[in-house]
Amino acid sequence: MNWRGRPLTSHEVIVQSIAATTTRTGLRVMAELDTNTYPTGVQIGDTEMAALPLTRHAFHGDWNYAVHPQSCPAIPAPRALQKPAPEWDHALLSDPVLTGMSRQQLSDLTDTLAVDGDVKRGRPPRLAFSDQVLAAVLHLRVNLAAEPLAVLFDSSRTAMHRTLLKIRRLLKTHSIVIPPAATPPSARTALQARVRAQTGDPNSKIKTTC
Repeated sequence: MNWRGRPLTSHEVIVQSIAATTTRTGLRVMAELDTNTYPTGVQIGDTEMAALPLTRHAFHGDWNYAVHPQSCPAIPAPRALQKPAPEWDHALLSDPVLTGMSRQQLSDLTDTLAVDGDVKRGRPPRLAFSDQVLAAVLHLRVNLAAEPLAVLFDSSRTAMHRTLLKIRRLLKTHSIVIPPAATPPSARTALQARVRAQTGDPNSKIKTTC
């Protein structure tokens, strides 16, 4: 778009383009650049985003998502003595309660998708293809977003976003549907605890925005 032969490459040209507008009834439009500064609002860090109960849309999920309500008890229950959390076991990620399929079925699904998706050329990915498929299954079945998945699989948020898009395309190509769980499995509590523990670590892949 040009204004009197000049490309719109500056605020001044854009403002002048608006000011040159005339309505159908002959009214002129006045426009000027507002140089005042305004607060931009509250910033939400990656850790806070990972803890939110949200479902990202397939199209531009970074800003298109639905936040689910969380019910809070009116009167908090008395805190009971808690047992120390068991040591983290990576095998929990493939628990059939979470994935909705046996480990053999998960292995068969990985083999099916590997025909088109496990590309050997170029730089090897950080995640093994089996972990890529597992991450996508958890994303689709128990609504785990890219942020907590990046923590659980020791990856970055950007790489996890690419992984989820890649596996979802492969699932669509093979006409495979991963149905969401009717109710969140209780085993997801252990995953959430792991995310909280890891995001408190300064070496975590998810960085907190200052």
